[in-house]
Amino acid sequence: MSMVFSIMIYFTFTSIEYNTQIQEVVGASVQFSSVFKASAIVIAVFVAIFIWYSNSFFIRKRKKEVALYSLLGIRKKQIGRMLFYENIVMGIAALATGIFIGGLLSKLFIMLLVRLMGFSASIKFMIPLKAISNTTIVFTVLFLISSVNSYRLIYRFKLIELFKAETQGDNEPKTSILKSVLSIILIGIGYFIYTRPVSGFTAFAILITLVLTVIGTFMLFSSLTLLVIKLSKKNKRKYYKGINMIGTSQLSYRIKASARTLAVIAVLSAATLTAMEVSASFHYDLSVNLQKNYGFTYAYASNDSSIDKKVEAVITKYPKNKIINSVEMNYAKVSGQWPDLFNSSSKNKTSETSFYIISESKYNEIANARGLKDNIKLKDSSEAVVFGQILNFTSAYDHTEKNISINKNNEKFPIKVVDFKPYALSNSGLMRYSVVVKDEVYNKYHTKDNNYRIKGYITDNKKDSEALTKELTALLTEQLPKTEGDSSTFSAYYSEYRGGLTYSGLIVFIGAFQGLLFLAATGSIIFFKQLSEANDDKNRYKILKNIGVTSKEIKASISKQIFVVFALPLVIGILHSLVASTLLAQMIRINLTLPIIITVSAYTAIYMIYYFLTVNSYFNIINSNR
Repeated sequence: MSMVFSIMIYFTFTSIEYNTQIQEVVGASVQFSSVFKASAIVIAVFVAIFIWYSNSFFIRKRKKEVALYSLLGIRKKQIGRMLFYENIVMGIAALATGIFIGGLLSKLFIMLLVRLMGFSASIKFMIPLKAISNTTIVFTVLFLISSVNSYRLIYRFKLIELFKAETQGDNEPKTSILKSVLSIILIGIGYFIYTRPVSGFTAFAILITLVLTVIGTFMLFSSLTLLVIKLSKKNKRKYYKGINMIGTSQLSYRIKASARTLAVIAVLSAATLTAMEVSASFHYDLSVNLQKNYGFTYAYASNDSSIDKKVEAVITKYPKNKIINSVEMNYAKVSGQWPDLFNSSSKNKTSETSFYIISESKYNEIANARGLKDNIKLKDSSEAVVFGQILNFTSAYDHTEKNISINKNNEKFPIKVVDFKPYALSNSGLMRYSVVVKDEVYNKYHTKDNNYRIKGYITDNKKDSEALTKELTALLTEQLPKTEGDSSTFSAYYSEYRGGLTYSGLIVFIGAFQGLLFLAATGSIIFFKQLSEANDDKNRYKILKNIGVTSKEIKASISKQIFVVFALPLVIGILHSLVASTLLAQMIRINLTLPIIITVSAYTAIYMIYYFLTVNSYFNIINSNR
């Protein structure tokens, strides 16, 4: 079933990759083919590892059966061929079922994607033949490799080793205090580096933190958890209560036998949760970020006020997008010294550049129109507040306590930045930074020659203004001067909203489906592991029943043991993801609180479904008469 789900997800992604209808709906701005091709490769690599592990695990549990065939005189070549054909048949069955279900649900998934991206279009049902052939080739190769591995199994062991295979646990490192302490230190150092300021975070630092955290996680499961269980035995009152003594000993064995598996699941869970949290945050935070950096539905830079009438005439043609407010902003373009935040050698280093200043009274007018809650009260003419959208996530852009100066006629007027607002005052793209100064400073430097006029309009239903935006764009493209450098003369909220919704919806779709795939695989691995142990423990629980232990006590003990096995990698994975998400939130300036709560809750809920299935299946196995 896990393979069927994996094939279904892979087929869905390849179907979208080869579906020409979606590209026609979205347009050429989004390269669907390359995005979903890369996603399909990631899925294929993960599924290859999952199939290899699952197949090796099941074959290892059948070593005794293979030994019995050998003892009955069946040649190894025949047994190997049998195992090879078994895998091929199961692979073909899973492949056919996965493609069939994926084909049936492909239109639903595509409509979901189109909806997430903010489009409303009718998608016809179609199954691209390229998607079928691609999926068939990829998974046939994976199943062939897995089957060859099964074929080789019997040639790698002696007969006596095969009979003893089920009693051989994983060769995990022995528990030691040194490794236990070292695991905490390594994870702690990794967390410490993760939480350093963003400006000092490099690719090398990322690599170091990943290596330290992964190594620390493996040591945690192979040593620290076993040490904690061992120390818990010293609580005699609890240890000797009921069958806790037996449960604790069995738990220690479970953790030791599954240490590597649990560590891998913890790391995968951390990666999956982080990816899902960040992808969900893009969709969740889209409106908030756009409102900050595109407070005006339309804003354009032009000293020609006659254009305003033409723009307003176009807007009146669309009653649902009537004008709510408008502001005329006259900036003064000045030259002076600006803090060089890229140069870490000198905190006070500045460079010659030009920037835009606006009066405090005009800011209050803009803030009132936009509904901004940031109140600015400058004490005197030596203070200023800088507004600027953060474009480069890895550099320190906080201008607070930095010094700037306005140069005119060989005279420098020094100003201290008392606050920095990380968003655009007049709409992003029209200018990099805007500086709010006292009215007397503005009046001193503002002239007709350096006037930079921006007109901003706030209209109703700005998220539903496609037709109006197209007409205004065509008008202003003709009326406004050509763009110089990296600046723009026209900014529209809807254009950014449409582009942001398209990409955020795409990210959410890919993140959610890949997350579900990883969750299904990791949950299945623990499920496999525990149910195989149920058959080994069946006789032990039968003895407990014979000496008077009730079924209720046995189920409670089983539930506690399996809960620890499920909870440990989940908790560690959540902790890792929270640290990683905190760093990413700082880098991309997004509030991840709500996406984290929703993602972790949903992930935990689905994960715990595996827990309850495992407990019930485990209990049924030990109670069966077979």
